Amino acid sequence: MPQASYEYAVGRISELSTKMLDSAQLRRIHEAPDEKSALAMLLETGYGGGISQDQLNDTEIDYVIRSQLQLSRRMVWELTPAPELTSLFFLQVDVHNIKSLLKARLLDREVPDILIEDGALPIPLLKDCINSKNYEALPEAFKRTLNKIEAELQHDIDPLKFSAQIDGAMFTHIKNVLDQQKDQSFVRKFFSLSADFQNARSVIRARLLGWDADRLKDLLLDGGEIDHSVFVESFDLPKEQLAVKFNRGSNGKIISAAVEEYVTTGNTPILKRKMETALMNVLRNVKWEMFSLGPIIGYLMGREAEAKALRVIFGAKRGGFELELPELYA
Repeated sequence: MPQASYEYAVGRISELSTKMLDSAQLRRIHEAPDEKSALAMLLETGYGGGISQDQLNDTEIDYVIRSQLQLSRRMVWELTPAPELTSLFFLQVDVHNIKSLLKARLLDREVPDILIEDGALPIPLLKDCINSKNYEALPEAFKRTLNKIEAELQHDIDPLKFSAQIDGAMFTHIKNVLDQQKDQSFVRKFFSLSADFQNARSVIRARLLGWDADRLKDLLLDGGEIDHSVFVESFDLPKEQLAVKFNRGSNGKIISAAVEEYVTTGNTPILKRKMETALMNVLRNVKWEMFSLGPIIGYLMGREAEAKALRVIFGAKRGGFELELPELYA
């Protein structure tokens, strides 16, 4: 990976950002009369890296989106002057691949065509580790968690628990890297906010599903500012008291407001939307920092938000229902 300077990297990212879809373009794609017309309109923007509609059938929007994300990830990998910190934003790809490979092995099936290239951990390495049950080559947090899962598989198979444990390994690894790097930048803010928000969501989900506090503990993620004990203690509180309970540290005010709105409306999806908006705001605050990772990671996450919006638009067209366009990073 070339170790580009921030000046060069941010200059290239600024150029690439001009080619991203804006809200007006998404609106026009959404308003196209049918899915085929919408796909043609999308490809005319250059999205997908020059794929032509002649190469596709009408149902391959996911292939186009995956192609664009792959191109964007590779460009970020090539440009970043701080690969170790940048790699933290690719770990969701690795977690997806680990879960897919483990599930395929447990079900004794071939891995479906859903693995995603260009994560922080190469797919061949993950395949070898999971098929051989030898995780020595993986980062410590993933190694320890997957060894624990292998031991538990001798007695029980609980896909939800294993999925939560792998998510937990990702956040533990992130915390370890940030501590080793002594990072105090927006990267730590981004992931601490994500951990705290997701822990608050886990409390609410566990309560709705009637789980006990022990099961909640399996869902709690490392790296946040709010101590795990706060979430465990909140488990049996009246829901009207949750917002006040969660108002701790620099992330507490945002999370408390989101939880209060959930309690008032009973709308659980609002918590995820509020979390996504809050995380995007962390990136917006650093998008003009020319000598930091801010613009680089902003571009990467902006492409992810763009992909999500396109999936929603084309899913709505296929299903024949109306939608509210998701928020873009801008």
